[in-house]
Amino acid sequence: PRGVGKTFFALSCAYAIGTGGEFLKFKAPEAKSVLYLDGEMPAAAIQQRLRQLMPLDAADPLVNIITPDMQAREQGPINLGNPAYQEALKPYIEEASLIIVDNISTLVRGGKENEAESWLPTQEWGLKLRSSGRSVLFIHHSGKDGRQRGTSRREDVLDTVISLRQPGKYDPEQGAMFEIHFDKARGFTGAEA
Repeated sequence: PRGVGKTFFALSCAYAIGTGGEFLKFKAPEAKSVLYLDGEMPAAAIQQRLRQLMPLDAADPLVNIITPDMQAREQGPINLGNPAYQEALKPYIEEASLIIVDNISTLVRGGKENEAESWLPTQEWGLKLRSSGRSVLFIHHSGKDGRQRGTSRREDVLDTVISLRQPGKYDPEQGAMFEIHFDKARGFTGAEA
């Protein structure tokens, strides 16, 4: 849901992977390059949030950030459902091991959110990236019922679906606090999950 901490979660993943560090119970064995595509926030705000995650003596993580205010005005905002935009991102993707898409609602335009066919161009893009040895982390909003918004086809080819939920008796004064639920876990179970 809005405000649960999706961007905090995604930036924490980006920082851990970009430095070979840790997040939650997971450790990146080595630093890998991350491309962070944001569809909402100004670059300065994303950079500030990322810096808040970093210890004072930390080296800069291997994270390349693209936000709406950093995009060429003649091309307009990123639309990952459009092959021309996918092509324009290739130089940035070539260097990345992980591409974080924050979030589907702002970076995939066109079509109808509940229509499965509208998701196909983005799904094919994600599958091409996966087949090239890259990982993609799609951030998405939940609907009023608590499940992901729009077509369920978005989850068909995903290996893992994580849902962030606020714990009972949550108070916004506590800051970012959420429970992590694995709604889909292909290839891992039990203690690993």
